[in-house]
Amino acid sequence: MWKRLTRALAVVALVFPGSLAAAPGQTAQETCDAAKLHLDRGSLDRAKELYASVKAEAGNQSCAAEGLRNVAGRRRQAAAFVTEGQLAIRSGHLAEAKKKFHCALERDVNSVAAETGLARVADLDSRPLPTAASNGSRFYSDWALPVGRLAVFAVIGLLILYALSGLLSRVLVNVDAVAWPVGATRAAQGLGLLLLFAAAVMTPLLAMFKPFAPGWTQCWIGAAVLFGVGMAAVVLVLWGTSQQHEAPEPVSTGTAQKTRREKLDQWMVRQRRGCRSWPLLLSSVVAVTAAGILLALVGPRHAYGVRLLLVHIALALIGVLLTAVSFGLKLHLQVEVQRADGSVNAAASDYLLARMKGLGTETPRVLGKAASAPTSTPLSRIPSEELSVLPAGKVVGALSQLFFALRPDLTWRARVTFVDDNRVATALSRNGKHAASTVFSRAELGLPDDGDKQCANAQMLTGAAAFILVHLSEVHPALREDLFGAQRWKSVALQVIARSKSLLADSPERMATRVDLLAKAVNEDPGNDLARFEHVWAVYGAQPYTQMDFAAFAATLGAEYKNRLLSRVEDTAEGWIPLKIRVLYSIAAQRLNAYIASDAPDRDQERAHAREAADELRRLCEKTDWKRKELRRQTETMLPHALNLIHCLNAVDPTEETRTAARGAAQHPHPGQPISPRLAYEYACLHMFIAQQPDLAASLRDIQRTYALQDLQSALLTDANRTDALGDPCFKELRGDERFKKLTRITQAPPPGTPPSADGSAQ
Repeated sequence: MWKRLTRALAVVALVFPGSLAAAPGQTAQETCDAAKLHLDRGSLDRAKELYASVKAEAGNQSCAAEGLRNVAGRRRQAAAFVTEGQLAIRSGHLAEAKKKFHCALERDVNSVAAETGLARVADLDSRPLPTAASNGSRFYSDWALPVGRLAVFAVIGLLILYALSGLLSRVLVNVDAVAWPVGATRAAQGLGLLLLFAAAVMTPLLAMFKPFAPGWTQCWIGAAVLFGVGMAAVVLVLWGTSQQHEAPEPVSTGTAQKTRREKLDQWMVRQRRGCRSWPLLLSSVVAVTAAGILLALVGPRHAYGVRLLLVHIALALIGVLLTAVSFGLKLHLQVEVQRADGSVNAAASDYLLARMKGLGTETPRVLGKAASAPTSTPLSRIPSEELSVLPAGKVVGALSQLFFALRPDLTWRARVTFVDDNRVATALSRNGKHAASTVFSRAELGLPDDGDKQCANAQMLTGAAAFILVHLSEVHPALREDLFGAQRWKSVALQVIARSKSLLADSPERMATRVDLLAKAVNEDPGNDLARFEHVWAVYGAQPYTQMDFAAFAATLGAEYKNRLLSRVEDTAEGWIPLKIRVLYSIAAQRLNAYIASDAPDRDQERAHAREAADELRRLCEKTDWKRKELRRQTETMLPHALNLIHCLNAVDPTEETRTAARGAAQHPHPGQPISPRLAYEYACLHMFIAQQPDLAASLRDIQRTYALQDLQSALLTDANRTDALGDPCFKELRGDERFKKLTRITQAPPPGTPPSADGSAQ
């Protein structure tokens, strides 16, 4: 009480001389001197009044202007000491806090915050020794409750900014906007989410805890941070747009090394294209950055808190813009299949989802002969995390639609509606805006009417999946590799339906239907490399194996491979490699068959071509640094087949050393992992090639034949395998062997029109 009375008397003493100092007739300097006396004693309000009372006619006003600046500086110093004192209280350093509050009162005797702080220190000092209960209450009131409130407000703010980003994505991203490179998209999303998180956390943090007193230095720092973030955002936009117009280049152009000037010119052209493609985004980022910096440096006079708030808002807006663009460019796809009455067909939705996951990955029935690689060639590799399906049920479906409508990261939505048993409508939207739609029927695709309703529905869903995939590939360049040059969805749909063993009826006309559909696929899109090779395999596969013209088959494959883009793709275009492996294996195998089956004097050319294809196949299979996990698995599976093919070529080589090396490689039983029936068939071919070597002893020749028959016991498991073995030129010398006749005895006559496939696919 006595301390407060003494302080009040001191204030009165300060006010009284000040009144005299401000009496009429005093000069400006005298008034400034009186005001400085109040300033030195901490009476900032009275000092401000005296400085402000100096009139223009009093003469020199420079002392008054300087005095007002000093008053503002003392207030900031007092506020800073109060903040330090509050932090000291939270840390438990009461003596240090008391010292800071006294320093604040020395600079501003009317500081209410300092008085409150001293009262808080006195209250804490007067408390008894802490107990577990008091410590718990103190922790709850001083830490848990404020931090909990901070977290609640931060989460609410983050959700609001997140939803705002989703709403802006449909404005900033056009339906035909080409996706950015993965690195640019991830960088933009990371920076945007970081800015959103910072905005959501810092807003309640500054309002509740006031960790620092705003000043000129903080404004400069805020402007510098805003400038750096704005420039980073502009660089990300230019980085993303500079590559989105570049068509994927899977082959080497073979041109000379470009000069630095040419590279610079091309870079400038890409930047100009980017500026024209994203004018709204670029102008928004530049405008927000410039406005924030300008207001931070030349904003309201002495209102540093307002300036920092404007910088804070500008950073949050940049975060919203970057997040909106990164979400709007994603590949996330939701599919929904409806019946004619509008209800959701859950089974059909799941089927379409599976088709979108891996179009063309249905495993074919592998035949046991050295004709092609035992692998499928997928047309779609959309990751599972990019796909979702709308749940069935009226209530659940409605709630799911509401939930997905608020998800800014769900970019694409595909709705497929069965109009009737033969027609389907497909609509595709991007960020809530219509992107593409089509209506087609089975008759338009040229599909036969087999009377199976379920098969017809599956065919139409496959067509819808092809339509969606091809349209997605137009704006997502990463999907183009897996389409093997296809640009028309009907060609893709026809090729997939023709290749699938579940989408065509099992009838005598099945092979002819397959050839017809593949021919339509090639006519629809001649640039579809996969359809062209599938057509070649189907045409020659329709011929009985015993009547196969291996030389013509090999020549056709070689010509197609040489003239197509596939022969020039580089290893970096990993989407093309599965098809390249299949084609190389087929070329090498058919060239080898042509060499064995021919007696022409120029047949060595077939062996040379087979060697060239086999060496390239071996190189691809021995490479282990593929980025795609599926491709690594495929090459691991194909490596034994490729090595055995090399050994077969060595076995028929005219050089004695090479033939001897083949005999050394033909071990029996075969080392390593358990072999598949397919590989056992090929090992049998190797043993027969060795058995036919002219310089081999008769006893060793009989041993090699026995090895071949033992391998065939594991390989000839079906009638189709046995039919292939009967017509395979590798086993020409075994056709009179009773053991071979027993192994190749047909238990059931094959259905008419179902000859063995030339590529090891399903019939």
